[in-house]
Amino acid sequence: MAKLDAAAAGRLARGPLRKVAESLLERRSGAVYYGSMTGAHRIRDIAVLVGFALLLLAPGIAIRLGLLPFDLRFGVLIAVSVLCIGLCFLAGYRGAELGLAGPWVARHWLGCGLVTVLIGAAIYVEAQFLPAARRQPDWVRFAPFYVMISSPCQELVFRSIPKLITDRLRLSGVKYMLFSAVTFSLMHIAYGDPLLLANTFVAGLAWAGAYLVTQNIWPIAASHAAVGSLAFWLGVA
Repeated sequence: MAKLDAAAAGRLARGPLRKVAESLLERRSGAVYYGSMTGAHRIRDIAVLVGFALLLLAPGIAIRLGLLPFDLRFGVLIAVSVLCIGLCFLAGYRGAELGLAGPWVARHWLGCGLVTVLIGAAIYVEAQFLPAARRQPDWVRFAPFYVMISSPCQELVFRSIPKLITDRLRLSGVKYMLFSAVTFSLMHIAYGDPLLLANTFVAGLAWAGAYLVTQNIWPIAASHAAVGSLAFWLGVA
């Protein structure tokens, strides 16, 4: 990968997001970049990782502290997702690098299907012994939004983009999975439910592992949509 070209840099020159975009996801050749990487570069990239995590967690914390209404949780999440995805495209990343045009391999879909069945079965059993009985959403309005918008956006910001950033830091796949799962879990802090945090951590690990293998966001987004819909239907999410 090469640096942002001069035309792209020129387009961003007058925008307030230029430095953020370049700092967050600057396109460089891995071998060249890390061969000449200074301590300052690494500190900057770690700061980007931490800042990205804080950006994802801020809405949930604000809701938990009563600074935002609970009913706005999905709207704020989508706004943060659009910002993060927009910065990726401003930095020159293509859809394929975000997992939007990954390889369509049958075994990847079958594997994600198996993950979906296992997580769904665990949630169903849990709901029988530890019912939460949360209010059901309006399915006519909620289902299309959750399946077609929310789930893909969540997978982009909690799976695809963290992979790009952790790759810049040359972190291992295990560390990427942990970062992805922890941020995905803590994003649900607005619910104030420790069991939900545990559930989303485990699911986050599974979906991050699936993304490592598939590099394709779509089977994972489909799994997320199916598992999440089941959790809402059972009243545990």
